[in-house]
Amino acid sequence: MNAARQVCMTDSKGRTLFSVPDGDIIRMFYGNGEDYFAVCRYLDETHAEIDGVRYAVREFARRMERNKISYAPA
Repeated sequence: MNAARQVCMTDSKGRTLFSVPDGDIIRMFYGNGEDYFAVCRYLDETHAEIDGVRYAVREFARRMERNKISYAPA
């Protein structure tokens, strides 16, 4: 874990939503009222490992938008 590195979470258009330190947690909110916590690891400026899965940050945002899941720092 490297606290100096920040995972920059964006929307699907690339607009910054928030940043979390490498190894920190985001909370995902599902439409049915459930939520889920996921660890975020920095890979590079545009990629992160979220809950053990590697994503381009914008692709993660597209998936979340498509599935109507919102997310925020935990």
